[in-house]
Amino acid sequence: MLSEKLISIFSPVMRNFKNLIPLGIWVLLSFFPKASEAVEPVFPAFLNMGQMIQPVTDLQDDDFLLEYFLQESKRYYADARLMIVANDTLGVQFEVERMVATLAAIEELDDPVPEEIRETIAGLNKLASTDFKGYITKDLQDLLGQPSLKDQLSSMSDLLDSLDTDLDFVVVDDRDGHLPLILNKRVERMISLLSERKHKEFQLWLDRYAQYASTIRPILASYGLPEELIFLAMIESGLNPKAYSYAHAVGPWQFIYSTGKRYDLKRDWWVDERRDMIKSTHAGAQYLKDLHDEFDNWYLAMAAYNTGEARIRRTIRREGHRDYWRMITLPRQTRNYVATVIAAAIIGQDPERYGFTIKELEQWEFETINVPRSLDLDKIARNLNVNYAELKAINPELRQGVTPPRKAPYPLRVPVGKGDIDPKKLASIPTSDKIDYQVHYVRRGETLSTIARRYGVSMTKLQQANKIRNRNRLSVGQKLIIPAPKRYTASSTSSKTSTAPSSSKYDKQVYTVKKGDTLGHIAENYRTSAKMIRYWNGLRYGQHIYPGQKLKIYTKKKSG
Repeated sequence: MLSEKLISIFSPVMRNFKNLIPLGIWVLLSFFPKASEAVEPVFPAFLNMGQMIQPVTDLQDDDFLLEYFLQESKRYYADARLMIVANDTLGVQFEVERMVATLAAIEELDDPVPEEIRETIAGLNKLASTDFKGYITKDLQDLLGQPSLKDQLSSMSDLLDSLDTDLDFVVVDDRDGHLPLILNKRVERMISLLSERKHKEFQLWLDRYAQYASTIRPILASYGLPEELIFLAMIESGLNPKAYSYAHAVGPWQFIYSTGKRYDLKRDWWVDERRDMIKSTHAGAQYLKDLHDEFDNWYLAMAAYNTGEARIRRTIRREGHRDYWRMITLPRQTRNYVATVIAAAIIGQDPERYGFTIKELEQWEFETINVPRSLDLDKIARNLNVNYAELKAINPELRQGVTPPRKAPYPLRVPVGKGDIDPKKLASIPTSDKIDYQVHYVRRGETLSTIARRYGVSMTKLQQANKIRNRNRLSVGQKLIIPAPKRYTASSTSSKTSTAPSSSKYDKQVYTVKKGDTLGHIAENYRTSAKMIRYWNGLRYGQHIYPGQKLKIYTKKKSG
């Protein structure tokens, strides 16, 4: 049983937490693993969401790395549970992001991950998707709870056939300029998977195919690529512009940050062009063309798209051949990946045969207006008299719901018939207050978490706005851009103004918040209530306090 296996693996972990949390919580957490007490060697820094982890040195001992990453991911899980006890929502988000990033690092190891380790990873994801619901972002929740089809392939052991069987195949389509489609046992099993177990999901993807095929296929053709490669994007993301994977790959072609940057896909605080259907398709086509130019084989090129060209090179050197179907040292997901793309393409040729329908292909049409300033999309939608959700859907690359502040006007897509807007009407829309940012200089003792709480923004947004790679490395005096309007400050978030009691009856004291303090503990020490401390300091209920913060506290004067 998976639960028994997890208990046996995690049993030693929480011994160090006995004195930190109530006994009932400790019992609940007692089966999770203990973090290593050894001095940590040099390992990859954990990057923000949207970037892959890359080792800082070429470490050869993959077994050691595998165990290290697994233990670290368990520790982050346990730390996230402790953040719940401390009522630190941002802390939960941070620890879960670190857990996901660490699990993603396991995929970067050279050797195939053992099945028992994959079961542990799946168990962690399942536990996290339940335990942290309500504490983490929807993207992260979806990531933990709903793995993509290509990720699910990693754990489907019944989909692997013997190599001898895979050598027998029938050619389905081998026309020049098209993807060579064959039918073998592995492809047949993938067809069964898509048409039976994943029928509803694949039908949704075919509906998106009808929406985007007229846009994607001409772009592929312009690079001399087979039109069937649209089904690679379908398997990658379901042709969903907002798709997001456990490896922090984004968009319909599932680019990680580094690969997207290599093919000129911009990603900053305002824009993530990996989500742009047209721009990302151009980048995906260029990448696939480069892979085919290197390997001169579409099966190897597609496998490299899935697992990276470096791993395909190593596999060829290790096994001494270039036959994708005979490669046994590729990750399981990659061994099934090409067969799944072929299966999708075969179904796409004759969907009715497999119980599917494809609607008549649509022409994805839009017009473009040049927006000279940062304007909120909802205000633009109102002025154009268009649906806000529709405007946002055809501009999925805009991350903040606002056109970015740039020297040149931003080309914004709008529905057909809405491109002829009166310049005076556009000029009447007020500039977005989302660009009215603040500047904060880091003080001694401050962390990214405490600064984020102070200004009411997430650590992820704070990190992205300042291009911070390591959240744990801030220096005193460091300048940070706070992505919140200037009118929204720590002092102005309060719903009440502070009120001082009569000086004839009360003595005023100023308390400096220390790490680990809560309003409840402070109130208990001063024999007052957390409610009164919030009242005296103009704090909202649920508003966080942070180390170094000054709190006014009033205590009754002693009589006589």
